[in-house]
Order: sequence, then C-alpha cells, then structure tokens
Amino acid sequence: MRYFPVFLDLKGKLCVVVGGGRVAERKVRSLLKAGASVKVISPQVSKSLHQSELKGKITRQARSFRSNDLRGAFLAIAATDDRATNERVSRQALGLKIPVNVVDDPARSSFIVPSLVERGDLLVAISTSGQSPALAKILRQRLQREIGPEFSSLLKLLGAVRRKLRSCGFSQEQNQKIFRRLVRNDLLSLIRKRDWRGLDNRVQHILGPAFSLQDLDWKK
Repeated sequence: MRYFPVFLDLKGKLCVVVGGGRVAERKVRSLLKAGASVKVISPQVSKSLHQSELKGKITRQARSFRSNDLRGAFLAIAATDDRATNERVSRQALGLKIPVNVVDDPARSSFIVPSLVERGDLLVAISTSGQSPALAKILRQRLQREIGPEFSSLLKLLGAVRRKLRSCGFSQEQNQKIFRRLVRNDLLSLIRKRDWRGLDNRVQHILGPAFSLQDLDWKK
C-alpha cells in the first residue's frame, strides 16, 4: 500500500488552489464543502469561481502564482494547465512541508484525491494509487448504484443513538454490542420503504422505549 488513507479536518483552515478552470472549480467546491477557507490564485477564473468570489465564499489573487504564495497554507492544490507552474507549486509546498496535490501528476504530489461516493456524512473513498482514474470512476459509479440515500438516513440515526448513549454510562463493549445489533437488523429496508412507524418500533424493541425516534430527535 503506497498511500495512507486519511480524512482531514479542513474546517477553517487555509487551502490554496492555483488555477481557475473547471478542474480547479471542482477542487474548490470540495474544499468549501469540507469547511475550508479557500484562496484561489489565477489571472482568470471560471464563471462559477467568479461568482464564489463575488459572494465572499473564496478569496482570490487575480494573477499568476508567485514565490511564497503558500505561506500559512494548510494544504495546496495545483490545478493549472501549465506544467511549469504546477511544478513550482509542488516545489514550494514540499519545501514548506505543506501537503500538495498536483492534478493528474501523482509523482509531484504528496497526496492524491480519491474518487468519492457521498451520501450525506457517509463518504466512501476509492483510490487506485494514481494508476487508473478510469477504474476508480467505474467503481464509484457501481457503488453509487448500490449505496443509496437511505444509508445517509441510517447514519444520522446511528449518530443520534450514539449521542444519547453517551449519557447512559455504558461501557465501550456494551456500546459495541448495541451498534452491532442495530446494524445487523434490517433498518435499511424500513428506511427505503419510509416505514417510520416500523422503524420506530424496531429501534425501541432493540434499545428500549427511551430510544424512540422522537426522543432521539432524529431528522430523516
């Protein structure tokens, strides 16, 4: 395994994207969804990035990349169509010990971005270690068909149960048994059918009357 899989907490952290085209736009969109503070460096940007700038969602330096542009950054992405610029971004980031991704150039990247299946807070990452983005895309499309929106609702339910269990003083072993029972029960089929009464009864049967959907304050 060449790459260590990890999910980063980017909330409020400065992430610099060098480039303003469609690829940069996709990277910026993902960073914003993760709560990052995004700065874009590019003389020209796409219409969408320009709108994000006007709305104050991102900051922008409307010029070419310069030395020291990555000072204070937590993470950097080089997404220009100019190889030399991407190389400069990579060298500066590595020199400053800042994680850097050079789009479509794993050799100059210290991390690569996986293909994602997103269902709310549920994230399934797929990586081919940079060897075949086409295969990663096929796998993502297959998983998107198999992992439907009901998984997001189930995750929210499990999260609500976990929050309530914290106040019950159960041991870690007891909590693990509870979640194994929940996951092994066919809650997904009830969510798919939108059988909320059946779901409520099933959860209370497993956990007790104090764990009704109303008591859990579960938002489906």
